[in-house]
Amino acid sequence: MALQAAESPVRYGLSSEWERFSSYRNTQNYEEDNLPKDPRQWTRENVAQWLRFVTSVHNLPEVPPSRFLMNGKALCLMSPSMFLSRVPLGGKLLYKDFQLRLCAAMYSRS
Repeated sequence: MALQAAESPVRYGLSSEWERFSSYRNTQNYEEDNLPKDPRQWTRENVAQWLRFVTSVHNLPEVPPSRFLMNGKALCLMSPSMFLSRVPLGGKLLYKDFQLRLCAAMYSRS
């Protein structure tokens, strides 16, 4: 039996999650507009900007930038538990937001 490549990207989340993410991406504010679409290209300053944006959108306590002194490639290597150890209240949300952005960049058709 031969395997065929999928016509569209394989999505492991629920379709409603991807739809929510699409609508979330369409309601960006000015602070996020300067972020590169691919998180792997983020600098330390971009990571700090992303942290400020996500914490403000979700009304999370401010995250000290010293907890994420890294670029986007380093964030890619972090596990959910690493996010939680740095940010006990909101680490899971930060992890999911980052992973959704990474998947959107990796599987975009542009």
